[in-house]
Amino acid sequence: YEIIRKRLQDHAADLRARLGKLNDLRKDVFGSIETSLLRADRITTEHNCVPRDMAPLGENQFLFGYNVQFGLKTSIKLSDVFACYEYKGENFQQVGLEIIGDEQFVDDFQSLYKYYKNTRFVKFSYIGPYFFMVFRVGQDVTDVKTFKWSLDSGTLKYLDSRSDHEF
Repeated sequence: YEIIRKRLQDHAADLRARLGKLNDLRKDVFGSIETSLLRADRITTEHNCVPRDMAPLGENQFLFGYNVQFGLKTSIKLSDVFACYEYKGENFQQVGLEIIGDEQFVDDFQSLYKYYKNTRFVKFSYIGPYFFMVFRVGQDVTDVKTFKWSLDSGTLKYLDSRSDHEF
């Protein structure tokens, strides 16, 4: 047992060294940018929630999506699921939801929560030039409803709610 263990440890050390050399060569050829955490900040929302995703909208603006348990509440507002923040002076400051306040989107969003009892926000997704908001409406992972937006230089334009097949 000890002989086999020693051999495996030697092979693992050799593999780590070879991977390190390969990574150094990759950095020389393609370059690299070291990432580091500059600061941690807390995002507070109006309700206790389960955060699901965040997406950048332009240079300093971020859209946050989350799920909240409301119990007997019958209508869900945009602010119950989304919050928009601007990154200013090393802090997140909440701004209004005007960026996603399109009338058709609000109607489609409210209909989604009205007609699908178990609706849950899942994630944001960028696919090509489009921005998708993905909601799960059933028990299966394929039971999704998506809202499609186009993003152009920090402004969103609502396109439709019939793009599930594209996502």
